[in-house]
Amino acid sequence: MTAIEKAQHYFDLSNASDFDRIKALFTKNSTYCSGTGELYLGVNDIMAMQRSYHGSFKSLKWQVKTVEIIKPNIILFNFDFKGENQAGETVENSGLEYIIIHNEKIQHIDVRRK
Repeated sequence: MTAIEKAQHYFDLSNASDFDRIKALFTKNSTYCSGTGELYLGVNDIMAMQRSYHGSFKSLKWQVKTVEIIKPNIILFNFDFKGENQAGETVENSGLEYIIIHNEKIQHIDVRRK
C-alpha cells in the first residue's frame, strides 16, 4: 500500500470506527496532535483518545475534500467533519490533517481546524 493509500485507509477506518484496524496502522512511538492542540504519544494513548472521541458521538463522518502529497510520505487532507453528539446536537467543523508515514506505519498525525 502506498503512503497515500495508507493515509486514505486511515480515514476510511475512522469513518467505520474500526479501532482494531486503526490500531494496526500505528506504532508504540507514533504521535498525534489533535485539532484542539492536545498531544498523544504512542498507540495506546492515541487509541484511548480515539475511542473517547468516537464514543462522544451517536454518528460521525469525515468527508475528504482534497488530498495532496506534500513530500514523499507526507500527505495532507482537507476535510469536513459532521457528527451527531450524544445530546443529539449536530457538530460540524473543517480542517487540515497531515499524516506522516514511516516504515509503512503512521508516524505522526497533525490535525488543524480551520
